[in-house]
Amino acid sequence: MHFSGEMVPTEQADVSMKLAVTLASSGGYLRHVNGLKQRSAPYFAIIEPILARHKVPNDFKYLPLIESNWKADAVSTAGAVGYWQFMDETAKDMGLKINGPVDERKDLRKSTEAAARYIKFLYNKLGSWTLVAAAYNGGIGMLQNKMRRAGHRDYYALTLNEETGYYLYRILAMKELFNRANYYAGMADSGLMASIGNPYERERAQAREMGWLRDTEPELTGTPVGNDPFMAVGNRPESVVMDSVLVRLLASNTPAEGGSFSGDVSARLLKAGKSKLGERWSFKLTQDITIGEDEFRAGDVLYALVDDVDARGMVYLRATKLVSSVSNAVVPVTLLAMNPRTGLAGIAVPKAPQPDWEVSWKVQ
Repeated sequence: MHFSGEMVPTEQADVSMKLAVTLASSGGYLRHVNGLKQRSAPYFAIIEPILARHKVPNDFKYLPLIESNWKADAVSTAGAVGYWQFMDETAKDMGLKINGPVDERKDLRKSTEAAARYIKFLYNKLGSWTLVAAAYNGGIGMLQNKMRRAGHRDYYALTLNEETGYYLYRILAMKELFNRANYYAGMADSGLMASIGNPYERERAQAREMGWLRDTEPELTGTPVGNDPFMAVGNRPESVVMDSVLVRLLASNTPAEGGSFSGDVSARLLKAGKSKLGERWSFKLTQDITIGEDEFRAGDVLYALVDDVDARGMVYLRATKLVSSVSNAVVPVTLLAMNPRTGLAGIAVPKAPQPDWEVSWKVQ
């Protein structure tokens, strides 16, 4: 799998997991992919030659689809407008007119010309099409700051906000559905790719939590981005959906015999609960770890809950808090128990777990 000729490291557990979640969230589109292709064809006919003329990879044609769903009057919660979701300042910098009734962000041809110029500008600054896609969503300043702090330029390993962190995966998921719909058809029929919620409502809820949006403010006019009638709410646990999609996604890319995924930290069993939904388990860290600004030491106690048990008997453990063995301070955390053979959430619990049973955990 690649984006604009740059390989996507699907052999990495985090990458394959995020791609699976995004594919699961796009399940509503899969049921209508032929209609979506027909609806997209006239837009692609205009966009593709413009991208080619500016020497921008063809994969960027999916951006306006995921940004605006081909709605000229689409408006985001941040105030971005049009097919390519330009903010006022960026649109004007790229030569688009915004003056009273005239808003060229709603003109497909003119806004695509501006988008191509902007994408090339970003590429000249960043030198990677993958990073360009992230910067298109999150802003070049934010991305450069993240890279400077991390000391590397690997998009897949950067700590980004949820929207930007999943942005490229949304493009990849749409590309997969347009080009390999038959590969995922069985999962759609069985409900394994049902949507996980409404992305527009999730975005608004997150904005409220961050203080960016107040319910007393007037609603923006236009078509809300992500408010798509094709997206139906699923009723299967997210962990089960994710794991089921990954089984198919990684069918031709399974770990080598003896390979393992170590996660971010290991912990040994202190007290086992039952393999039943809601049961509590406790573990003791075997190594030091820093999560955000909190530092934890080997010996600190990790408390986890059973989120789900699937039909194969795989148990989905989610850690909810860590307790210091020195001060007894309690710190909320979210860690997922990792299957060491696949790197997925969900582990095979021994019939009689012993205190020396060690489990790897991934920080969420």
